[in-house]
Amino acid sequence: MAGNILKVGYAAYPSVKLQKVVTNPETGEKKLAFVKELIFGDRIVPTILKRTGDYSRVQIGDEEYIRVSSRRCSGVILESQLLPDPVLEVNFIDVGQGDGCHIVTPDDRHFLIDAGESANMFRFLRWRFNLKDASVPPPPMTVVISHSDTDHYLGFGEVFPPHEGLKQQLSFEKVYHNGMVEASGTEPSSLGTILDLKGKGYDYNKYVTDLCDTDEDYKARVESLRGRKKGGIGKYVSALELVSVPKVALRRGSAPIYDDCGLKIEVMGPVAEQIDGKDALPYFGSPAETKNGHSVILKLTMGHLKILLGGDLNTKSEYYLIKKYSGIDIKKIKAELKKKTLSPEKRAEYEAQMAEAIEKAREFLQVDIAKSCHHGSSDFSTEFLQVLNPIATVISSGDDEPYAHPRPDTLGTIGKYSRGERSLIFSTELARSGKEFVDLSKQKETDATLERVVTVYGMINVRTDGEKVVIAQKLERVVSSTNWDIHRLEWDEEAGEFHYVM
Repeated sequence: MAGNILKVGYAAYPSVKLQKVVTNPETGEKKLAFVKELIFGDRIVPTILKRTGDYSRVQIGDEEYIRVSSRRCSGVILESQLLPDPVLEVNFIDVGQGDGCHIVTPDDRHFLIDAGESANMFRFLRWRFNLKDASVPPPPMTVVISHSDTDHYLGFGEVFPPHEGLKQQLSFEKVYHNGMVEASGTEPSSLGTILDLKGKGYDYNKYVTDLCDTDEDYKARVESLRGRKKGGIGKYVSALELVSVPKVALRRGSAPIYDDCGLKIEVMGPVAEQIDGKDALPYFGSPAETKNGHSVILKLTMGHLKILLGGDLNTKSEYYLIKKYSGIDIKKIKAELKKKTLSPEKRAEYEAQMAEAIEKAREFLQVDIAKSCHHGSSDFSTEFLQVLNPIATVISSGDDEPYAHPRPDTLGTIGKYSRGERSLIFSTELARSGKEFVDLSKQKETDATLERVVTVYGMINVRTDGEKVVIAQKLERVVSSTNWDIHRLEWDEEAGEFHYVM
């Protein structure tokens, strides 16, 4: 029996060409034909001979290959292309208008960060775990709902309940949220208890308090909503009630939701203030601005790589976060810089303070890959983009929406304030495109067709071991034995940062 035989392995960096053996019937000569491309970290199962305990091998010319299966296909690869260790997998799902992210840790823990508004996240999960035919159930999942906008949570209405006609069902361990369990209605009180502190020396006139930190707090809030004469529990709570697992709030100061196998998932926001011994979140002017601005912010650190998921942060909340992480109020500085009577000396002083705020906030929030906040909306601050200073940005947006996301000014500013000579911007909307002309008389929008569009052409795939990174999107046609558009980042030890590999 050969040594170092792996029952399960993973595709080498940056990708592996899975090929099949084709024999010429006349000469008996064996050749290889392309099957599909496997990206870094794809799970591969080698064929092992029971008699010898060795891989099933085949000689093609001067090279020896091993027989394997991966992504529901069989073929051969070089043994050197099979890695023993899994990598971090971050999948930005094409949920249409909204956010939806699937994280797989190296030890096969699964996290769902938002689920969009439609059934696309469920379609992805059904495909990913082959729920229709699989013989074993998928691992249980931990859910994070960044905030209570429908294009972030309503898709869980399809994900949470069991579905008929499937051999396996999804299961869940816990649901995290931002602490504001929104009721029906558009008043500030729909988010929680509102403190009116105008004229009392606080930075904001109003704050939201009585946050639902624990599952007991959540249940008490739901019961109070059920007893209302007007309104009621609303869509958000109705979606949460579809799954009977603990619902717990996250904000800065919470323990990491995962810290193992070289990966840490830290909570960077919301950032609360203490008022009368209670955590409270500033009210940013409207319920929509407030719940968006207090989205759950997660920072993933795998080795040297850092990734930020920031929900629907907006300009007001970004100013607030920079102040909380730097101690400097850039909103006031920007107001001073707009004054035409400002002396050159004073202007230089304020500009130095602004630069200091950005540098201090970068100690906590600078990342290599950022999920663009609010789907490429124009409601952002250039200073926060400078704080993030990413090499690559991923935008999650859809076609059928009235906002024209991603906005042209947003795309331009992301490029301007990103790191590197050739910064990267990815978009689930651009990665997924249909045929230019379609015969509608022959078009059938089957479930299988929708599933393929979501899982094949719209997803942005990130794979990393903390030193090397692949960011990949699927090509619509195979080109020269390649079916992925792959971009690579590699850690430069001397420079102390990642660089884009051309």
